[in-house]
Amino acid sequence: MEKAPIGIGAMADTFRIQLTWSEESAGPRSLVIKKPSADPAAAATAASLGAYEREAKFYVELAPRTAVRAPRLFGVELDDGIPSTVLLEDLSEDYQPGDQFAELALPLLRRARHQLVLLQAPFWQNADTANLDWLHRRLGVPIPAIVERMQRSWWSARSTIGSGLTSDERACVDRFVSHAGEWASGLNGPCSLVHHDFRVDNMLFGQNEIVVLDWQTIGWGPAMFDVAYLLGTSLEPERRRAVERDEIARHVDELAEHGVDWDVAEAWQAYRQAAFAVLLMLVPPIASVKTNARMEAMYRRLIAFGARMAIDLDALDLLPA
Repeated sequence: MEKAPIGIGAMADTFRIQLTWSEESAGPRSLVIKKPSADPAAAATAASLGAYEREAKFYVELAPRTAVRAPRLFGVELDDGIPSTVLLEDLSEDYQPGDQFAELALPLLRRARHQLVLLQAPFWQNADTANLDWLHRRLGVPIPAIVERMQRSWWSARSTIGSGLTSDERACVDRFVSHAGEWASGLNGPCSLVHHDFRVDNMLFGQNEIVVLDWQTIGWGPAMFDVAYLLGTSLEPERRRAVERDEIARHVDELAEHGVDWDVAEAWQAYRQAAFAVLLMLVPPIASVKTNARMEAMYRRLIAFGARMAIDLDALDLLPA
């Protein structure tokens, strides 16, 4: 068996393993193994958040109930009885990783957004799913630990990560960080499964389909959160402003095709309320995850996008004075 690293994850280490079988065609030629990070700080952060266990449980318990395209699960490894490592389908021959530094073409954006339709519709307002205690929750509930981590991260990285932001963007982040707890706890439904990190770096692109990766933050919350996060991280602000109303209307129509009834005006308001999604997800980890030049540049770019999105949608008006 040969092993080679794949990419640079923030909370986990991923490797491609080449397999040799005693009998030809007895199994796949290669698989992907995703395990806790070798970086002690990153691993401790991920473990404290339940990230490794959560991803494994998604593949075992929820993935079979949705048509969303995720890698096929081949096995789960336990650490002291808790799932920690997953063995997944290797898709490297037919798929290419997304590039977070390139604006996503509109047809691909719509294909990615449709994966959210497939994720959301089967679990829409489902009480049994909502009661799963292992799902990640940072929306519609108090999040004091996340807010504390966010504030610590932002004020330690404001002079570096924040250096590429305009003055109004920095002021936007400053204000959001001060009121993130009230905003998150006040965000309401309709609710379904939420990926929480639904951006192109966590996708593989094939000729006719998109595969969604990194289910460590799968949770429960307002359905529009992932949509706002996708648009906010995938498009330059000018392009986002030009297409976002149409994309929300399309999302509502596609949900209707899967049996979900949602008023488009209500969906737009939910999208506007979720405009801080990028900041909520990307500000807290900037001081604690593994960093390198590319990752720092990515955080700088996306936090600027997130701040601009909140400004454009007048989301600051939704925060306490």
